[in-house]
Amino acid sequence: MLRYLLFVVLSATLIVSGISAADDTQDLLDDIVSDYIEDDNALVVYLATPEGVWTVTAGFARDDEPTTVEDRFRIGSVSKTLVAVAALMLVEDGIFALDDPASDWLSDEILQNVANAESATIRQLLNMRSGIDDYLDTDAFLDAIEDDPQREWTAEDVLVYAYGLPALFAPDADFNYSNTNYILLQIILEEASAMGLHELIRERILEPLEMVDTYTQISEFLPGGFVDAYDADGFENLSEINDGAGLGDGGLISNVIDLHIFYEALLQERTLLSAAMMDELLDFRPVDASSGYSLGLDEWQTEFGVLWGHGGGVLGFASFSAYLPDDDAIIVILSANEDFETSELMLDIIDEILFFYQD
Repeated sequence: MLRYLLFVVLSATLIVSGISAADDTQDLLDDIVSDYIEDDNALVVYLATPEGVWTVTAGFARDDEPTTVEDRFRIGSVSKTLVAVAALMLVEDGIFALDDPASDWLSDEILQNVANAESATIRQLLNMRSGIDDYLDTDAFLDAIEDDPQREWTAEDVLVYAYGLPALFAPDADFNYSNTNYILLQIILEEASAMGLHELIRERILEPLEMVDTYTQISEFLPGGFVDAYDADGFENLSEINDGAGLGDGGLISNVIDLHIFYEALLQERTLLSAAMMDELLDFRPVDASSGYSLGLDEWQTEFGVLWGHGGGVLGFASFSAYLPDDDAIIVILSANEDFETSELMLDIIDEILFFYQD
C-alpha cells in the first residue's frame, strides 16, 4: 500500500474552440484545487461551462490505485434532490399532491410516535418545514452504529430514533434541516409507488438519463463499487462502516459524470419535469439572508450570482453539486474526506474562473 504518498493526477476533457483559453482554464483549476489537497483520499472536481469541461482528480480510489473521473463516491444528501424529483414525478402522475397530508401514507405507529407526522404535508417534508427533529442528531443512533457498524438499516429501523423527540415548531412555521423528513418520504414514496425507493429512482431517473454509474447503496450494487475513505490517520477504512447507508436521506453512490447528466437534464435543459413541477422545484423559501430551500434543492445568493444545488456529508465523504444559471455552468465536487471544504472550493472556482477569468 502506498497511502503515505500523495499522488495527484490532473486531467482535462476539453470541448473548446480556443486551445489557449482551455489550457489557461485548466491551469487555473489545477492551481485552485491544489490549495485544498491535504491528504491522499480520493477527490474529483468537475467544471462544465458552455466553453468546455475541465476536471481535476487527486489521491487514491483504493490502495495505490489513482483516482479517475469515472470513480464513484457516496454522495450523501446530494441524493435528496433525486428523491425530491421522484416525488414530483408522482405528483405529475396524480398519485398525491404536494399539499396532501403525509399521514395519508404513514402507519399508525409512526403517526403516534413522530411529533408532527400527523399534521405535516408532503411539501413540508420536502422543504424541511415540518418541524420534525433529526434522528441523526441523537446519541442513541450514533451509539447503535458504533455497537453494530455492519448493520443494514431500513427506513423503519432508523425512524425509531426519532420516536418521542419533541416537535421543533408547528409545520410551516420555520425551517430546520432534518434527515427524518426524507426517511418519511422514502416510506411514503415506496407505499405510493408500490416499489422500493431504489427501484423508483432507477426507473424514473437513472435509466432514462443513462446514469450508468449511479446506484443506491445496500439495495443495489455495481461492479467496482465505490472509492475507499479513510479516517484522519489513514488507517481505518470508513467505507466499510454502515452509518445508515442507502436510505432516502442520502443513499446514492455516483460519480461526477452522472451528476453532471442529472443537473444538466433537471436544471439546464429542464427535460425531467413539467413546467408546473419546475416552478415548484424553484420556489425557494428563505432560510437566511443569503440562502433558500425548495424541494430537495438549495439556493445560495453569492456576490458572483445565484447557485442551485445541494451539498452532502456522510461518514468519510463530502460532496457538492451546483448549477449556476447566470453562467450556465455545472460544478461537481466529490471527496473521500468528510472534512473537505467543498463549499469553499466551489466559491473559489466561481470567483477565479467563472466570475473573473471567463468575463
